[in-house]
This record gives sequence, structure tokens and C-alpha cells, in this order.
Amino acid sequence: MNYEFDTYIDRIGTNSVKWETNHPDYNQEGMLPLWVADMDFACPPEVTEALLKRATHPIYGYPMKQAAFYQSLQEWIQKRFGVAVETSWMTGIPGIIPGLHVAIEAFTQVGEKVLIQSPVYHPFFHAVTNRGRQVVTSSLVNDENRYQIDWDDLEQKLSDPAVKLMLLCSPHNPIGRVWTKGELERVGELCTRQGVIVVADEIHADLVYAKGSHTPYYSLPQEISRNSVTFLAASKTFNLAGLFTSYLMTENSQFLRDFSRTASKMGYENLNLFGMEATIAAYRHGEAWLKQLLVYLKGNAEYLHQYLAMRLPEVSMAVPEATYLGWMDFRSLGLSQTELNELLRREAKLGLQDGAMFGSEGAGFQRINFGCPRSILVEAMERLERVLRK
Repeated sequence: MNYEFDTYIDRIGTNSVKWETNHPDYNQEGMLPLWVADMDFACPPEVTEALLKRATHPIYGYPMKQAAFYQSLQEWIQKRFGVAVETSWMTGIPGIIPGLHVAIEAFTQVGEKVLIQSPVYHPFFHAVTNRGRQVVTSSLVNDENRYQIDWDDLEQKLSDPAVKLMLLCSPHNPIGRVWTKGELERVGELCTRQGVIVVADEIHADLVYAKGSHTPYYSLPQEISRNSVTFLAASKTFNLAGLFTSYLMTENSQFLRDFSRTASKMGYENLNLFGMEATIAAYRHGEAWLKQLLVYLKGNAEYLHQYLAMRLPEVSMAVPEATYLGWMDFRSLGLSQTELNELLRREAKLGLQDGAMFGSEGAGFQRINFGCPRSILVEAMERLERVLRK
């Protein structure tokens, strides 16, 4: 079966954050919204069928976390990554952002420090500070549009006894890096040596372009993996973000108990009835859809990269190794971040995401969501070219 990703689907009237938020930075009249990370594609038809089937029963009371929900992830991980995991290692959580808050609350104390690698998904910062902890940043190094870990800096900051937790984004948002097994093992060895727990956000794990390139943190040697918890979800992979259904997984039974107990205290013990049904259907029937999606997404990334290289060389974007998020480099324009935002939002009418939101290292950058029909990107690039060629 061939799936259609070129077709434009009008989302106005669906209460879409991406398209209908009344925000001057993203959705001012006439702007093209390319910011928040959901895709403008229909999810796999099997997911819609599963939701419609469940919706025919007219009672939507409190659901149990059914065995099939956990088994579907177990089966997916075995099939996708060749890793054997146990359902007893898992619990559900209504979204990874709430999960980050729970993990920080469960594994650290107020005033302690949490390390992140910047530029990074901006809710990482908020989750740390909102729980009364201190952010410690180890900046990634931009090496000709491919980011690397600053190992000396990372080791130095992990050696601070007040650092108790590291939030790892793998694959990394917004830069699109897929960390190698060697890099992850080195991170794990440093953290284990210093007694720092690793919380790995692997929500983009399925959205890698080179088959087999993603190494799950939970697949690392046991002395490393047992010092960690991993967040997973079908939400980014299959475009189900609005169903707020995710997993936490760890083979460390004490970590799992501490997390589950804290989640219950914070009111996060229940999951969305339809989110579980959608997740099961996606993991069990969505692989063919995903295979075609990845080809289309990579094509979109290559289109943006090539357009900029050929027509707007003062702006660049490397083809990411994963995700449907591009990291556009506008630094050669010599504009302040305020000037850059003004140019893109007011003149080009493009609702990109301000790179500075991802940390100070993001100054001069913008994040673009290319999980959309190619025609939308064509319009975006033409708008950008018109403004820069004035």
C-alpha cells in the first residue's frame, strides 16, 4: 500500500496548536506555521480504525493500563531494535514532559543540579527550574554543522557532587544528531562513575534515517543501563501527540518504584483511553507507513538543504540524522536574534521557532518543522528568498 504524504490536509477548525494558536510569533495573519513538533500528515489508517472501533462503545470510563499496551512496545522494540525487554520494566505516563517533571522530583532534591546538553529541547530547562532544581549546561560543539559532545566540559560538570541527574536527548532535538553507541557508552561510564542518574528522552528513536543507527540507552551494558530510565512514545513517530500517552522504562526496579510512587503523588497515574488504543494499533500495524514516511521526511530535509545551498547560501541547514526538525543557521546574516525574528516573522511571514529558546547556543538559528507536504516547504523557501533578495 502506498501512503499519501503530498496531500495538503486543512487543519483549521480542529483546535490545532500549530495552525490556530493566536500567537504573533507563529500564527499572525498570513504566517506559515512551521514550529511546534507535530506533523501535517494523516496517521496510519489502522490507528484511525482502532479509535473509531473503540468510540462505538458509548462509555468512556476510567481505563486500565492493559497488558496489550505494554506488550505492543515490547514487540516493537524487539522488532525495531533487536532488544529484548520486559513489560515489568514499564509504566505509563501521560506525556514525556510530565514524565520529566516526575523523574526530577523522584530522583533529586530541591536545590540539587541537573545537567543538560544545550542547545536542547526547551522544556528540559523548564522541567528543572520548575521543580526547584538548578540547571547545569554542557554546551555541544558545532563542528561544521555536525554537533559533538565536549567531553572535557561534560566530565568536569558531572564531577560536581551536586549534579545528580543528566537529561539526555537521544536522538537530539533540535540538532538532529543520532548519538553513536560509543558516545552513549562514554556518557554512561562518566555518569555511572559519578553516581549521576541518566534520564533518556528517546521520543524520536524511530525517526532515524539510517536503519539501525539509533542505539537505545537501555540496550547498553547493564552497569550503565541500570543507572538510567528511558522515556518512549508512539506520539512523534505516528503523529499522535494530542493523545498524551507515553512510557517510562527501566530495568532498575527501585527506579521504577520511585518513579511510579512519585507519579501517583503528582496525579499522573492514569492514561488516556484512546491514547492506549492508538499506541497499540500504531506499534502493531504502522511499520509500513513509517517506512514510507521516513523516505518522505528525508526528501523534505534534502530539499531544504539543497535549496539553501543553491539559492540562499548565506543560510544553511544540514540534513539531520533523525527527526522531522531542521536547524537552520542564519548567523552569516549578521543580525541580532531580535532582528532575525523580526525579519522572518514580520517580513517573510514564517512561523519558525526561535533558536535561542533552546539555549544561548541557539542564537542565530531557527528550528523548522519539515513534517509537512513538500508544497508547504516550497512556499516557505520562496518567501524566505523574496525577503533576503530585497
